[in-house]
Amino acid sequence: MTTGVLVGRVARHSRLLTVALLSTLLVAGALDLPWRLAAIGFGLVTIYAGIRALGDLLALRRAGHPAPGRVGIVLAIGLSGLMVLNLLGEIALYPLFAEQDRCLAGAITHQEQQHCHQEFERRQGELLRRLGAPSPTRH
Repeated sequence: MTTGVLVGRVARHSRLLTVALLSTLLVAGALDLPWRLAAIGFGLVTIYAGIRALGDLLALRRAGHPAPGRVGIVLAIGLSGLMVLNLLGEIALYPLFAEQDRCLAGAITHQEQQHCHQEFERRQGELLRRLGAPSPTRH
């Protein structure tokens, strides 16, 4: 087995691992709190695997072989990073998001869901005023 074939297999497995981890991240990110916070770990591992996959693709390209999938890996790393940052924000505001999740879990009608969203925005505005930050404006 030549080095190029071996590097190609490693690169393919790295790409598949990154896609599998990204899928797991997306599923975990859709769960209710506190289970959703497990997605932070999946996100960090996905970023690491994506960087490793880019390195493997670079080695494949240096060996003179085509290296498809770079754009997809970069997008997976970017999406994972954004989701991790979003989840870190949810940790900082955990009581606020947990209360909204509880409210939405019991909301059956559209009007009850609207009430949950309005209550969330009201509590968010109160928190921002206490911190001295400007309240978000609705457009």
